[in-house]
Amino acid sequence: MINYLLTPPQQLPQARSTGLPLAHVAFQISASGQLQAAPLPEDCRGGLMLVGGGDAPAQGEVQQVLRPILHLCAQRDFRGVVLDLEGAPTPYLGKLIPALDQALERQNRGFFLPESFANYSKRAFLYLSSALSGGSLRVRLEQALRNYGPERVVLSLHRSAEDFFLPAPQGSGQPMSQQALRQLISRLEPRVFFSQDLCAHYFTYMSRETGAHFVLFDDAASFAKKLALAREAGVQRGFLLYPAVADLLPELSPVLGAAPVLGR
Repeated sequence: MINYLLTPPQQLPQARSTGLPLAHVAFQISASGQLQAAPLPEDCRGGLMLVGGGDAPAQGEVQQVLRPILHLCAQRDFRGVVLDLEGAPTPYLGKLIPALDQALERQNRGFFLPESFANYSKRAFLYLSSALSGGSLRVRLEQALRNYGPERVVLSLHRSAEDFFLPAPQGSGQPMSQQALRQLISRLEPRVFFSQDLCAHYFTYMSRETGAHFVLFDDAASFAKKLALAREAGVQRGFLLYPAVADLLPELSPVLGAAPVLGR
């Protein structure tokens, strides 16, 4: 299983030392439809180019983004492009995604999209989050593999740390920092359980002010379980966000994959 570290430029030296292939979190589509780029070292070549599209316009011409993406792929020898998209599709993305997909295919480069945009490409790798608040990760992966095939599914390992007020009908909790999580566990000394369905740790507690709580979180052991589950299911690629997992990498290094051969 190939695992990419999604890495911003300021963490490049540390991420490079892991030996894992990188996806460079250094590019963004602006609200005016321009490609914005953070500085990268001159010797930064290979890996993937991650382009954030959260601020992309709803309408507009896509060539002013398409051309610089393709230029940078050639200049930096990026093996593929990850579009980091949120929310619903827009007419702008409806033009950009097929145009970029076709151009990258001609250059024999990979293309990565969120699973929610699967209808826009028949060949793109599709990534889905490992973070669930209900259901089963195994079932989730098996469904995706049936729909798209094992060669296209990517598990994006998201480090959960959420505090849910019970009941939680929306299935979402309050995000916690790792420091806040450690402090809460140190203060409460709760009994911690492991959910085989969610592949995550959890505990419950009571607050006089807010009532019952359910805390769901990941550590190296739960990530290793998710990676093992993904491999067993047939998933071939994974994403890990650096530096969010930096402290877990020493324990995870035996189960993380080797460098990829993707594209040219």
